[in-house]
Amino acid sequence: MVADRPMMVYVTSDDPTDKETRTLESVAFKKDQVAVGAKFFRTVKMTAGDAAQDRIIKDAGKAIPRIVLLRRDYTVAAVLGGSTLSGGGLVKAMQQVVAKEFETNFDTMVKDYMSLLADLDRLESKRTALEDQKRRLAEKANKSKEAKVARDEAEYKAEMEAWEAKESKLKDLKLKGAPETPASEQA
Repeated sequence: MVADRPMMVYVTSDDPTDKETRTLESVAFKKDQVAVGAKFFRTVKMTAGDAAQDRIIKDAGKAIPRIVLLRRDYTVAAVLGGSTLSGGGLVKAMQQVVAKEFETNFDTMVKDYMSLLADLDRLESKRTALEDQKRRLAEKANKSKEAKVARDEAEYKAEMEAWEAKESKLKDLKLKGAPETPASEQA
């Protein structure tokens, strides 16, 4: 059996108020590289009790919380727990798994996606400004302003479509050994 993507299994404490779990979630998972890099993985969250029952995860470390990275063939690639579980350590482990499983470069994809998110922030600001202009126009009619707002709105829509196309292309991660899809099948 081979999965379509590697997996990142997050094993949490059975106690939802566990301090170490909360710290991990508020620090390591907030790291941009971890958040964006997770797109390479199928992510799974399970409690320590569930992990003890799982045939693969039960033998992959004992620390709580811990993260187990699995290759596509369901073999354990890395176990991060205790002192090895940090944002930087998680990024390094993710990079290693991605390098073995994907043709797509981890660092390049993360950097490009972060740039894409900055563009999205800019587009959202533009959308908010357009909504304000439309609201003001509704209060008092002005034909020349209406034409400008319509042009700006069309420009925004075109930029948003271009952004969505870039995101789609960027999220098209190439696995090693995956057959190429002919252009006629992609349409």
